[in-house]
Amino acid sequence: MSRVGNDSCPLTAAVSGCYAEDMAFSRERILDALARLPFIDAGELALTLGEPLATVHRALTALLKDGLAGRVSHGTAYLPSSHRYYLTRTGISEAAGVLGYDAPWEFVRPYPVSKQWLALLLRRMDAVASVYRLAATLSPGVDGLETRVEFQRRGRFDAVITLRSGRSFGVVRQGLALRRRSLYDRLRAIAEYNYNRRPSMVLVLVPSPWEQRLTDEFCLNAELRDCYVGVENRETLEAWDRRLTWISSNWVIGRRYRTLEQVVSDADPGSRFHPEAPERKRATLPDPERMVQSAPAFGLSPAEKRALDLITDHPMIPREHLARWLGVSDGRVSQMTRSLTQTWGLVEQHGRRDDVRYTLSGRGIGYITRRDRAQLSTTMAAWSTEPATDNHGKPRPLGHRILTWQRQTGHADGITWFLSELAAEARAEDASELQWCIPTARSDRAFNRGEDAIAPDAVGHLLVNDLHVPFYLEHELRARHPRGVLARLRPYIRYYRSDAPRDDQPPFPTTLFMVDTEDVAETYASTASRMPAMKLPILVSSRELLSYRGILGRSWRPLWDGKRPPLALRELGEYEWDGLRRRMRRQETQQSC
Repeated sequence: MSRVGNDSCPLTAAVSGCYAEDMAFSRERILDALARLPFIDAGELALTLGEPLATVHRALTALLKDGLAGRVSHGTAYLPSSHRYYLTRTGISEAAGVLGYDAPWEFVRPYPVSKQWLALLLRRMDAVASVYRLAATLSPGVDGLETRVEFQRRGRFDAVITLRSGRSFGVVRQGLALRRRSLYDRLRAIAEYNYNRRPSMVLVLVPSPWEQRLTDEFCLNAELRDCYVGVENRETLEAWDRRLTWISSNWVIGRRYRTLEQVVSDADPGSRFHPEAPERKRATLPDPERMVQSAPAFGLSPAEKRALDLITDHPMIPREHLARWLGVSDGRVSQMTRSLTQTWGLVEQHGRRDDVRYTLSGRGIGYITRRDRAQLSTTMAAWSTEPATDNHGKPRPLGHRILTWQRQTGHADGITWFLSELAAEARAEDASELQWCIPTARSDRAFNRGEDAIAPDAVGHLLVNDLHVPFYLEHELRARHPRGVLARLRPYIRYYRSDAPRDDQPPFPTTLFMVDTEDVAETYASTASRMPAMKLPILVSSRELLSYRGILGRSWRPLWDGKRPPLALRELGEYEWDGLRRRMRRQETQQSC
């Protein structure tokens, strides 16, 4: 089977004949592009093809009018909604003829438009959108310099982006369902690749700056060179010259921050990467219109996907906490959860009246598993509510995170209460923002070469009055006496004596202990006052005081200065962390002449 096409007009051809050939080539090229890049939006397609947006939009409009292409709206929690285009069943038949194939079933084998490929892309659609947006930003976008994007069914990379210059970028994405260990296994396998069989650069997308720094440290220890780690958000995917978006470390310079422009310039322009030949797999003709209508990735709005992410991170989250976190009314949160529970069946509702909770259903677990390229057995063992039995024959839920919630319901509710209230309070103040936070399941941190570790209940970053407040949250319900308080503080004493805080959350992270009563908070303060080493950025407050004064109010007792009355988090700007002496101190005021 041969592909036919003419890429240029002879200089001696007549103007009318050349114009007709250009029009034919344009139709051929747009059909070829949509076949290679299903579910791409017009702006991304224009940049990857190196053509003006108006030209591409006009060609797509013609395909829509002829019924050869379909259009569907899609958005994520970090990318705005846009129209994405795909070939219809009629379009696949037309493209097969135009591109020189004898039959449509022959056409769908080399192109990712078979039923099997479209099902795979639809399941990973949110990740596919991130890859397309990143490819568009990497592309020159002019003079027909075309960028190639190849998704992988299996293997180490989610996709490989190759520029016309020969620079290639292997993209690895960590979604919420992919364990840190699984990501590291994938990166370790990439590091063991023959250097000539790797793309010019490896780009890793992670959910938060916390995973970004930990993954960067792993890549350094694994000697994975030519690797940059970025947070999966709009700024990282779209900003060409924005600083502090991509990081990479080496033993000589340490951690480096690069713009995407600098990442491209660092990549080797040689075309040494040659992907392996694709496996011969079954490729049948699809019904794209029906497949699109049944895909949750297109049926869910960005707000509903944000709610699904919160439910994934915090199983059995109460309805009122979810509403406060999202900043919506009870009616709106009921509307979103009704879509997630009844329309798409991704979420289960538990409880009644004033104790309604949400967690992932079996179908929801399957959805996030395929979306994030995780293992179904692992995700089921974490989130499933299916009944099972333990080693002693006692009933228990299959998912260990559901079991943990059952055993520590008050503890889990306290964590989601704190984070949702903090998000609501920060939203109410113009100068404040809860920039990100991650749950208990992903907040553990080993340091001192893995000999010591901390396991906070949450990790986050708060911006209040232009002051950056990275924090660890410890919701403590059991340590109520001096001996227990000492045991809870010792891991953080060892942590702050190491170099990890400087690398994990610059400028320095603050640890927030939330206890249940003011009497317990007093026990923490009095115990710390008798400890010579307790000059660390650790604060304590009680839930009753936080409910009264607010998390951003003067509610926090600094354990490094027991004589000071409670302070607000914005007042942490009066102090600084002395990394040499490992202690908190007041900032020295500079008086101008």
